Amino acid sequence: MMLLNFFKEKKKKEQTKKVDIRYSKPLPPEIVRLIVLYLKNDKKSLHSCLLVSRNWCRETVDLLWKQPFHFLYTCNKINSSVTSQSRKSKLYNQQYCCSNEKRQYQATNLLMTYLLIKHDKEFIEEGIIKAESERITFNYFEFLFVLDLHELYYAVKDWNRWNMPISKFNIDNPLPLKFESIIRYFIMNTSKLQVLSLDTEFILYEFNNKNPCSFLIDVKVSKYDNNNEYFSYRDNYILKLLIKESKSIQFFQFFDNLTELILTIKENKCEIFLFLSQICHNIQKLITKTDNRNSTCESNSLISLIRTQHNLVHFEIFDVPEMYINEILESLKYSQHNSLRTLILNNVRIIYNSTILSYLKYLQNLQELRFNNCMCRRNLFFDNEYNKKDIFDEEKNYEEGLWLPNLKYLQVNFIDENEEEFNELSFILSSILTRCSPLIISNNI
Repeated sequence: MMLLNFFKEKKKKEQTKKVDIRYSKPLPPEIVRLIVLYLKNDKKSLHSCLLVSRNWCRETVDLLWKQPFHFLYTCNKINSSVTSQSRKSKLYNQQYCCSNEKRQYQATNLLMTYLLIKHDKEFIEEGIIKAESERITFNYFEFLFVLDLHELYYAVKDWNRWNMPISKFNIDNPLPLKFESIIRYFIMNTSKLQVLSLDTEFILYEFNNKNPCSFLIDVKVSKYDNNNEYFSYRDNYILKLLIKESKSIQFFQFFDNLTELILTIKENKCEIFLFLSQICHNIQKLITKTDNRNSTCESNSLISLIRTQHNLVHFEIFDVPEMYINEILESLKYSQHNSLRTLILNNVRIIYNSTILSYLKYLQNLQELRFNNCMCRRNLFFDNEYNKKDIFDEEKNYEEGLWLPNLKYLQVNFIDENEEEFNELSFILSSILTRCSPLIISNNI
């Protein structure tokens, strides 16, 4: 009898448990939002969240479509066949990839989704989409906040590979998709873009601690081998199209909400800097690389862009010639001394470090300062040391007036003309800056 009662009670509990699950209340939207925000950079998890329920879909869809091309070329699978070329840089110690077919199929689906939002006449006439095609539920342009033109360019190439006439997947043989048409279509319909980039240094991937697809890595590796002319043409082509398609006043909406600009290509950016300085004034993060072949024009146009910003918080630059770094710092001193929080100099050639210190005196709100592989000629260093020039005169107080009360992170790494570590100079400059930064001193105690 006791045994019979035991099983009855157990069955009753199981039934109660099933009822509780069936009639349990869904999580409040604000809780769901916190969960998906925690997963905002995890493409696979966001896809899973999208399929849970309508409520979860509503809270997830904007994050999944915030940077769709970035997700497309982000991969977590390790490719064991790493080329010897890729080992030249620590970025490529492990390559991450999926199959070419999978990537091309996903690129085709992604671009098709955007094309079906507006049913543009040009794409219908070229047979890319059909006039009677069903429209998409969401206007995904409303969610597009991050766009890298490098990724968009290769998405179009992947589309054309997938749909090429000899492909076994191609049925209707549409005309090739033109990048010029796609970039015009995106500029015309995107109104909430916050981050625009042409990022061949994969800065965005580093920010998100993600791995670029090995397809993109192979492109970058090739760029430094025998295909310089081709890739130079590609980057110039993309920049020219961006300017050409953006000059119509009705398309200025594309830049209305721009807060981050990342241009790490080597090609001449003089024209794009001047163009953006006229229409963009709310850039908060600016990351760029200079072109040594056109350094005068490019540096002047970059200075114009800096001076026209209202609240530049983060500035990072690569490969500045020694004659222009002072002018760039001068522009930051006069126009961004109250707003600038992060200053990062990468591979910058510096002659007089005392001049750099004189500009830092005015950037008292800096919280992060980095000198990454900045170059100073070793013979100039020892000559200065002997003749008591630059920062080596012990009788002069180079710390006078230099006070960085908010600086929390400092990195000083110099190399010489042979790209060997220049520890003596790094130590001297680091010591001066550390003594003028109370937060760094307290953190080291």
